[in-house]
Formats: sequence, C-alpha cells, structure tokens
Amino acid sequence: MVKVSKVRHSKATNNTVKKSGGVIDRIQQGVEFDDSGIKMLLYGRSGTGKTSLWATFPKPILAMICSGSTGQGELRSLTKDQRKEVHPVTIEHSGEIPELVDYAKGKYPTIVLDHGSGLQDLAVKEYLGLDELPLAYYKVAGTGESWGLVSQQGWGQIAVQMKQHFRFILGFEGDVVIIAQERDFGDSESEFILPSVGAALTPSVTGWLNPACDYIANAFIRPRMVTKTIKKGGKSLTTTKLATTGDKSEFCIRIAPDPVYMTKFRMSGRGGIPDVLINPTYEKLLEIISKNG
Repeated sequence: MVKVSKVRHSKATNNTVKKSGGVIDRIQQGVEFDDSGIKMLLYGRSGTGKTSLWATFPKPILAMICSGSTGQGELRSLTKDQRKEVHPVTIEHSGEIPELVDYAKGKYPTIVLDHGSGLQDLAVKEYLGLDELPLAYYKVAGTGESWGLVSQQGWGQIAVQMKQHFRFILGFEGDVVIIAQERDFGDSESEFILPSVGAALTPSVTGWLNPACDYIANAFIRPRMVTKTIKKGGKSLTTTKLATTGDKSEFCIRIAPDPVYMTKFRMSGRGGIPDVLINPTYEKLLEIISKNG
C-alpha cells in the first residue's frame, strides 16, 4: 500500500476568487500551504549514508540514477527488503527526466535523483557532443571551469537547462530527494568571503536550487562517542570516550543553521532543531518537521 506523506511545502496556494484578473485580485487572504511532500537537497562525500537515508522514505521509490558510472553502485548499501521497493532507472539523456517524473505521478510517493552532480556532467557531455568527459574536467567539476572545455556562455546555457530539470523534479507531488556530491566553496582569496561547503554544482545552479528546496542537509561520518557514569568516592563521575567496541562511527546529517555548511530546515518554530541528526531516517525527519511545522 502506498503511503503518501503529508508535509507542508512552501508553495502558497491562491484561494482568492479572480474578478478582473488584475494583481489586486490575486492578493490572498492569509497563507496556506499544500501537502506536496518533503523537498530535500542532500549532499555529502561518497559513503556518508546518503543512499541509506533516502531509502527510508515512503515506498515504492523511483530512483533516477545519474552517477556517471555504467552501473548502479550507489544502491549496494540498500537492504534486501529495500531493494524490492526501490525501482532504479539509469538516466541516459537529460531529456528523459520529464518523462520519468510524469510517469511517477500517482505511482510513486517518492522520487530520488542520485545524483545532481552526475546530471550536470551529463548536461555538459550533451552540450559538448561527447560520449565521455576527459579526466581533466572532473578535477574542477562544479567550479564553472573545465580547462577551456566549456565557455562562459556555455556554462550559462547548461545552468538554464539544469534549473529546468530541477524545477520539473521539485514540481512532483510527493517526496523528492536530490542527491549531490560535496564541494568546498572556500577557495576564494578574499578575506571578506567566508568559506562554505555545499552541493557540487555550479554557483548559478546552487543559487537557484537552495531556495527552491525546503530542506538542505549535509551528510557526514564522525567517530562514535560513549558516555559512561562511574561512582568514585561516593560521587558519580561522567566520562566521554571514543567507542572501542561495536560501531566505532556514526552516520549523521547537519540540519541546523551552520556558518560553514549549507543547511536549511524551513519551518515556523525555532529552537527545536538539533544541530546533527544521528542515523537519520525519514521518520526522524518527519518527527522534527511535525513538531516545528
């Protein structure tokens, strides 16, 4: 049975009855939101649990794979049960995205693009008319530079195309997760520009995508800490040490506002967002959203 999530999305609906069709008649009496699901941008380095997180979203899931590789290695982290309800499709041409999103309507509560950085590489290949991009390109992918492969005008055309793809994906009435690799934007020599980390897409595309998503999270792994309480001299002492048994690392996502990492959690309440969510799942995200929506 398909279970469609009910999450407020920041797309205001117009309840005003149009009279003359002028701008005054489009003023809304209050603000309402539709229940079109979670729209999330999830970025991070390879192996930080991004696939494991989106695999917990409502199923079945249409997974649009655009990794640049010939296989679907990203899906190896799925459990046997999850693999039964995740329907992957490899994107061979960027023009296939509208067809897939249309097909998913009414059939899938969740669609995933894994990953946006790979879609950008595909758009570059299509623009250049190449079957494969040279290795030199990947050294600076997402920076707007590619050793002269793409002109500034070309990057502008690619950015327009990428925004169209993302707009179509985010328009899906259901949960949407866009995966991206991680990029450090702190390579500026200016002392007035703070370093930041975000999705590995061109600045023009991230500048459009970040506001379009309601939730932006950064996936990472950190050492697991263990807290123990011991009694000494009639007093209780609490110590925190690195775990030496069991899982020595824990998968996390940053969701609270951060001075370096691009994060976002759109909601009306404040103070109810943890800085880091450990072993994140769809249910944990939904719990935070429902408490602060």
